[in-house]
Amino acid sequence: MLFRRFYDENLAQASYMLACEKTREAVIVDPNADVAYYTRAAGADRVKITHVTETHIHADFVSGASALARATGATLHLSGAGTGDWVYAREALAAASVVESGSALNVGRTIRLEAIHTPGHTPEHLSFLVYDLDRGPDPVGALTGDFVFVGDVGRPDLLEKAAGAKGSTEALARELYRSIRKFAELPDYLQIWPGHGAGSACGKSLGSMPQSTLGYERLFNWAFAQASEGEFVARVLEDQPVPPRYFAEMKRINRTAGRQTVSATPTVLDAGELDAVIESGATVVDTRTAQSFAAGHVPATINIPLNKSFLNWSGALVPSNRDFYILTDRDTDEAIKEIVTELCKIGLTRLRGIFRADAIQAWKKRHGNLEGVPQMRPAELSSLGTKNGVQVVDVRNPDEWAHGHLPGAIHIPLAALPERVGELDRSAPIVLHCKGGGRSSIAASFLQSQGMSNVSNLVGGYEAWVAKGLEVTRGKAPPRSHRRKK
Repeated sequence: MLFRRFYDENLAQASYMLACEKTREAVIVDPNADVAYYTRAAGADRVKITHVTETHIHADFVSGASALARATGATLHLSGAGTGDWVYAREALAAASVVESGSALNVGRTIRLEAIHTPGHTPEHLSFLVYDLDRGPDPVGALTGDFVFVGDVGRPDLLEKAAGAKGSTEALARELYRSIRKFAELPDYLQIWPGHGAGSACGKSLGSMPQSTLGYERLFNWAFAQASEGEFVARVLEDQPVPPRYFAEMKRINRTAGRQTVSATPTVLDAGELDAVIESGATVVDTRTAQSFAAGHVPATINIPLNKSFLNWSGALVPSNRDFYILTDRDTDEAIKEIVTELCKIGLTRLRGIFRADAIQAWKKRHGNLEGVPQMRPAELSSLGTKNGVQVVDVRNPDEWAHGHLPGAIHIPLAALPERVGELDRSAPIVLHCKGGGRSSIAASFLQSQGMSNVSNLVGGYEAWVAKGLEVTRGKAPPRSHRRKK
């Protein structure tokens, strides 16, 4: 058996190729939208992709399963398990080979994938037991998708929080508990090949190891502990991160398994056109580093640095149903093509133009000084306290907040900021912080783009605050007010 793991750092997402070395036939499991990536890999290994499948309807990236099947002439296999409104659409299943629990997918003469229904993260979720028939009749591993991760399990609340399936969370949590109990009966030696790693919003405490074994997870994964169903449900739902708002669109797109919109390579625009774009109200994303942005930027632009978190925060802050623009200091043709490809992975296809970094200095010549992001140090904030109505906003995840936060802080995770910005008092100073300063820098730029001028970033974030020995508070956030402030 030829086995390949593909890992996209920007999505914290794994997909897999398994091929029969005798017939050179291959199956791809859980491909993302970068179809050429898989066809190149197959060509390099001298195998032909004859089957394409996925474990479930993904929420965090555009599935490439149907596109890859069309491009290669492979058979597309989709789950027919599960019930309700958020399983695969009828037209998607009509164009695919439908897989049920117990179905076998044979690849060449030596590989068999056996589907097992593992609902909980989603109703239709399948895991695939992998058999290498050259070695023997027993499974060697399992492709677990978003069911079992290293150190964690898939969250059951996404369908309700991201797709709006009201009342589904607890029922899916209980299904997840039962799926895990059944899965735990398999042999300890079984290799576990999950669909995500650390950094994915599909769980809250995913490990960074690329694979595991069922025996190891039984020992160290909290979800396999001998807890009651009620205890499991409470823990799996506790402190889950806020899903980026693009998740809802991904579920809708991937449920139909249809053709996806592909963004054409955008035009590199003249620096003088930046004024008109900003005046139109379009989102302009400045992809420079947080330090460069803080030192000077064009007002009304948002800073989302080009790093491995770029897609996550772009999906959270950039509306998918409106035109947007990129301002970047990586302005070669190759770099621009890479930006477009990455954004298409999460359905952001309305990129209408690129501005080079020289547009910033051109704007400065026309209008005067650039805008900066003031940086506040922990000692300064500590002495300031809540005088003059200062609002300290913590943009970390719920589990981080529960472990400790600044006294009197307001908890608004970065992914929730677009929906909750109205809770902040525009007339009072705002100081933002996260763990180390990355997320809060993005949040500061977002608030500035919304017309809030008295915004600062806490240098070094919560870690710097704790390192100074300053006071922290532990426990849950109080119920938030829905009162909008002027």
